[in-house]
Amino acid sequence: MVVSVTLARGALRMAREKVIVKRQTAISDLGAMDVLCTDKTGTLTEAKISMQSHVDPLGVDSARVLELAYLNSWFESGLHNPMDVAILENETVDASGWSKIDEVPFDFERRRVSVLLEKNAACMLVVKGASGDILRACLYYENAGNTLLLDEAGLATARGTCDALEDEGYRVLAIACKAVSPDHPHAVIGDESALVLAGFAAFLDPPKASAGDTLRSLAELGVSINVLTGDSERVTQHIFHARQLPIEAVVLGTEIEQLDDVALQARAETANLFCRLNPSQKGRVIAALRARGHVVGYLGKR
Repeated sequence: MVVSVTLARGALRMAREKVIVKRQTAISDLGAMDVLCTDKTGTLTEAKISMQSHVDPLGVDSARVLELAYLNSWFESGLHNPMDVAILENETVDASGWSKIDEVPFDFERRRVSVLLEKNAACMLVVKGASGDILRACLYYENAGNTLLLDEAGLATARGTCDALEDEGYRVLAIACKAVSPDHPHAVIGDESALVLAGFAAFLDPPKASAGDTLRSLAELGVSINVLTGDSERVTQHIFHARQLPIEAVVLGTEIEQLDDVALQARAETANLFCRLNPSQKGRVIAALRARGHVVGYLGKR
């Protein structure tokens, strides 16, 4: 009875601070928490995303990249994410004349979405997604209206352009395309190969002004902060540097794929930035920390 009354009084106090407690025992769990895992977008950042630039693989402004990104977002049937919304705010692109034939929707394994479009009997596959995954699917790239083989030098240039944008704190999507024969009735995952890299779209999602002070206050209370994000490690590190927050170590989703549960438990103790994760990898990191005896809280989306 004493515990129930105490938790109820705690729930009332938290309600006055505009925090709704659905399960009273969560109050004691919150008090025992020693590790907080948090997403980045909308928790450490404002989630007010705006498109800042659209450039070709060499970093030169490109209206072609904007057009392809717009067509992809316009015809995508899935739920538009904030970057799609930012792309569609550009009213200079005219999608009339284009019609959609088919689509390969986004998933967390491919980390891209493709739409198969037709205009004047010409068909084109337009692909938008995470830069690393798109680059691996590209065989060519566009340069001043020419289509060139994406050799080692071209790939290094394209990666350098993408890295430079991410180092400035921009979230980056790669944009690619591919001509398809008019008798191609469906889009399938196998079509996402031998693509032509058009360039990159860069988006700004500014960090919350209060994020740094909040995380430092939690650290003073003995709560360690781990960031679990699907975004790039360069963008995430930029936010930490901007808010003068310490970086212990960075773990990527590709590394987590190679670790068994025991190895991941040890690795999770040494890092505080986990980047390029899919939802299942976020769950594995949380489970690994709990297996080490931590009381783990999670803030954000899975």
